[in-house]
Amino acid sequence: MFFLGFLFSFTLFGQNLDFTNNDYKETFKVDSIKILGNKNTKDFIILRELNFSIGDIINNETLLFNRERIFSLGIFTKVSVLLEKRGEKNIAVIMIEESWYIFPIPFINVREKSFERTSYGISLKYKNFRGRNETIRATASFGYDPFYRFEYENPLLISSAEISLYLSFAFGSPINKSPLLEKLYGKPFDFKTVLLSAILGKRVTKESSFFFIFNYSNIKSPSNYFNDYMASGSSSDKQITAGLSYSYDSRNLKQYASKGEYLELNYLLNGIGNKNISYNTINIDTRKYQEIYKSLLVKGHLNLRHTFGKRIPLYDNSMLGYDYYIRGNRYNISEGNNRILASLELAYPILPEWNFAIDLPILPNSLTRSRIAIIAGIFSDAGTVFNNVDKFELNNFSSGYGFGLTFLFLPYSAFRIEYAFNEFGKGELLLGTGISF
Repeated sequence: MFFLGFLFSFTLFGQNLDFTNNDYKETFKVDSIKILGNKNTKDFIILRELNFSIGDIINNETLLFNRERIFSLGIFTKVSVLLEKRGEKNIAVIMIEESWYIFPIPFINVREKSFERTSYGISLKYKNFRGRNETIRATASFGYDPFYRFEYENPLLISSAEISLYLSFAFGSPINKSPLLEKLYGKPFDFKTVLLSAILGKRVTKESSFFFIFNYSNIKSPSNYFNDYMASGSSSDKQITAGLSYSYDSRNLKQYASKGEYLELNYLLNGIGNKNISYNTINIDTRKYQEIYKSLLVKGHLNLRHTFGKRIPLYDNSMLGYDYYIRGNRYNISEGNNRILASLELAYPILPEWNFAIDLPILPNSLTRSRIAIIAGIFSDAGTVFNNVDKFELNNFSSGYGFGLTFLFLPYSAFRIEYAFNEFGKGELLLGTGISF
């Protein structure tokens, strides 16, 4: 598993129990649960992630899985879950170290390997607001693709009903991403946009949630020249979007899973209340993670996007080359009504887990703690985009393959260095933040 090789043990009445040893099969009945180290975080934020409760029979595998579930909240630098025996009572003890919660994150995006098309800015994030795992984020982007965005996320708006809330407001002048529109217009241009979003969520089980999506957008093109390519047939698309989303997530560690499955289904109806706009979007994202031999991990990813309806605006096309891309064809931009992207990876942890800690003057300890891991991997990607009127053909797929290293600095960030080849053997170096999937 991802965390094999990290040794955590404690002495229990003279018996040394190693909870990372999968051969250790003893089970325990949980008589009580105790949380230590949470100076800001409310107990219920941690307890709602557990897949066991008082009275349940558990083992070391259960403890390890729940350790990763708690760490997946993204607000702790270290989590330990152990069993303490006091007389005839078994106590599940959860020990956490809280991360630093308020910090600026500078960023830079280089589009199409051109520094002339570079965006830069800063995102100010306040995590674990009020100790309830709420997130407040303000982002400002300048340069080639300017925008301003404010976000608020509350995973427990109504705790008794497991209701969550996400709010977002953004405006800016995003650069057109469609190569076809740029070719038709003869030069690069931008849109003027205002976007409002509200998402209400309902968690049904530990793994399953439903989300109700409500969006308002006002997207204005620079000229009436684009009227035929807009959803309304005019230079400005003002529309209300409503949708439904379902997610299933059984991963052990969301930041870099070694076990479990993930599925997300989205349906959006665009143009409610506007007789000139009517089109639909369906998005399916599924992922699978499995250890196949000792710490060797195989993982797969499939993303499908389908748009259909009265008039589909080119700015809402399914695309490859931006957020979704084929490694080896990273900067090859293609667009159409539909997208298919599949990835397969083999990964092995060179450094499974190192709980880095250093004491420095002035800086608080929560800023000098991190869970570090280094994972080596090989990968293969394939994908295509096509229009609804096109015939689906396997010959239209592009592909790539390669190898790389992923550096995890949890819960804060991840960084990847990869080298990929396209189907013709041409190579490219890829640097990126976050994990591949």
